[in-house]
Amino acid sequence: MQSTTMLFVEDVEMTSRWFQDFLGVEPTHGGPEFEMLLADGKLFLQLHLKEEEHHDHGVETDGPLGHGVVFVIYTDDVKTLFEKARALNLTIVSEFHFNEVANMHEFTVKDPNGYSLMICQICQSQ
Repeated sequence: MQSTTMLFVEDVEMTSRWFQDFLGVEPTHGGPEFEMLLADGKLFLQLHLKEEEHHDHGVETDGPLGHGVVFVIYTDDVKTLFEKARALNLTIVSEFHFNEVANMHEFTVKDPNGYSLMICQICQSQ
């Protein structure tokens, strides 16, 4: 079994570029209504235009985007991504820190649509 996330966004192409610049993912579909992004050759994220009505996903998109959602991304180099987030002047919600409860280093940024992305690196057992 496998899972991926679909985010409804205001501008698919701009959001795709944002994810490409920040996370280094690769576009595979392209276009103003829908995008599929790959990480390490595997489907990582789908972006769907908020206004597009040709699919019925049972999702209400009338309210603010990103409300009540945290998109968790695990990486092997969280510190480098934090430095990249700073260099790109991304909106940082939670600074780089160690979460003792989860035993991982993490930080959180907002994407251009208001979605929170928690970037994490699990620490190896001592």
